[in-house]
Amino acid sequence: MWDVTEACATVTIENRYQPEVRVTPPRKKMAVVGFASNTLHLVPWNDPSFEIWGMNQAYMHCVRRADRWFEMHLPDAIPDVRDPEYLKFLRTCPIPLYMIQAYEEFPNSVRYPIEDAIQYGGRDYFMSSVAFMLALAGMEGFEEIHLYGINLAIGDEYFYEKPNCEWWIGRLEGLGIKVHVPHASALLKQYRRYGYFVDARPQQQLKVLLAARVTEYQSRAERVQAEFHTIVGAKREAESLLQVAEGMDHGADIVLLPASPPPAPTT
Repeated sequence: MWDVTEACATVTIENRYQPEVRVTPPRKKMAVVGFASNTLHLVPWNDPSFEIWGMNQAYMHCVRRADRWFEMHLPDAIPDVRDPEYLKFLRTCPIPLYMIQAYEEFPNSVRYPIEDAIQYGGRDYFMSSVAFMLALAGMEGFEEIHLYGINLAIGDEYFYEKPNCEWWIGRLEGLGIKVHVPHASALLKQYRRYGYFVDARPQQQLKVLLAARVTEYQSRAERVQAEFHTIVGAKREAESLLQVAEGMDHGADIVLLPASPPPAPTT
């Protein structure tokens, strides 16, 4: 599955439940590897001073064996129809696999020390796998942490995971840990400094233009839909009259029924 190179650490699980993991030789630098392709080319795969930590299905991006892995989801959320080999990967994962708890189904699974992480951070604030990884790296005394393949810029990630990740980065930097975020990453990046520019919000003019177009298209769609229903009604009326004409050709009489009498007045 992975190439094992001289840059790989020897990682031994001493206790799956405490947990206790021993790394030989110990390193002071750690790199998180995610999914975003715009910074994956910067991962220090061959630098033996780094531990490489991966998460979830990002194993497909690893060019050599990672040193630790993270799958911080409940069992029902782990299977992925987009990656039918994922469960097989977790069962055969040759390195410590941090999970919510140690599962017998996954022999190298290690219980994540959530209680210690909450105490370390000073609050229970974990909205992504990256947050768990940053907390553990800080607890283990890493002096330098790099983030690659981490943007958290799309959908729910932007609203929930990105601010949480940035909070943990600030927390670690406040403790004297160096955190490196590549320039291409969406993390810790402002469009324009608030108050110093007329337009301090990203793509605001473009979004106003597109919102106006959406409103226009919605109005046009409603007009077309109304016309569609009118045409369908006229079509059905013509079909009914066609049936009447055909019936007359075959000897049927037209019977005109009186209109329903109006309701009796109430006193």
